[in-house]
Amino acid sequence: MEKIPGISTVTINQGPYEALVAPLNGGHLLSLEKITQKGTYKALHEPDSRDELLKTPTSYGLPVLFPPNRIDGGTFTAAGKTYHFPINEAERNNSLHGFLHTRPWKVISQSNSGLTMEFTLGQDDGFYDSFPVEGKVRLSYELDEEGLEQTIRVANTGEDPMPLGLGWHSAFSVEPTSRIRLSIGQRVEMTDRMLPSGVVRDLSEGEEAFRRQGQLPCQWEMDDHYTVKPLDMGGKPFHGALIDNGSYLIRYTVDPFYRHWMVWNAYQNGHFICLEPQNWRVNAPNLVEKLGEEAGFDLIPPGQTVTAKAHIEILEK
Repeated sequence: MEKIPGISTVTINQGPYEALVAPLNGGHLLSLEKITQKGTYKALHEPDSRDELLKTPTSYGLPVLFPPNRIDGGTFTAAGKTYHFPINEAERNNSLHGFLHTRPWKVISQSNSGLTMEFTLGQDDGFYDSFPVEGKVRLSYELDEEGLEQTIRVANTGEDPMPLGLGWHSAFSVEPTSRIRLSIGQRVEMTDRMLPSGVVRDLSEGEEAFRRQGQLPCQWEMDDHYTVKPLDMGGKPFHGALIDNGSYLIRYTVDPFYRHWMVWNAYQNGHFICLEPQNWRVNAPNLVEKLGEEAGFDLIPPGQTVTAKAHIEILEK
């Protein structure tokens, strides 16, 4: 079914919520909307066509990053095995955002309110020369009266430990007057190649606003990296983002598995902002020797599975 020209999508519904998923385009969730008394509200930045999506796939919806962000020179060694990812950011000599967000996924199950897809990692995945592992990535979306539940499971079915870098380039629609609160802790300083410099700084006054009263999405150009520090919400820790768009509030709750954030406001575009949870620090596989656990680098032992969840709710104010 095509609700966006040129893109085959699956529609799921539950109560006031509707979502569009494109299994053949990276398992990409492209749209989440809610019917309210004030009308239909769209939470995500949506493409108008297939050409738009293919041109900049990480600017729309919820693309999965596997692994997330940048790897210096596209190369790292883990558990005695060296991996060589293609350099797709030539001007900085980095590999960027992995490969799952552009590959077709297989639909495993479908209902009116939910969809489960799977991607098999192995010799036939088209990326084995760069990432020679055996495994399965299963991604589920389920709607209920309280919003969208996202569940991703990464299983290592091979004989060697599997490096696990996972994140989301979550693109939310905003207005210039929107207020965003986000569970950031400290800023990870970046070099001109957009790799961690080794310096971690306390938040500036403007960045502190993300933790307190909320910050405008276009106050300055952002392509910034942060550690996680949960917000205090009524005496309870909250890991995620709150986007106040005036008449509506988006509550984006993410699993503590995601220990870092990237924030990108598309060169102060003004129409969307990407709030990107990821489990590891940018270039983490090459930082483990220096930073240890602080890098957030994960390995999945053979035969084991890692599960992470997120939830999006649209609240009418």
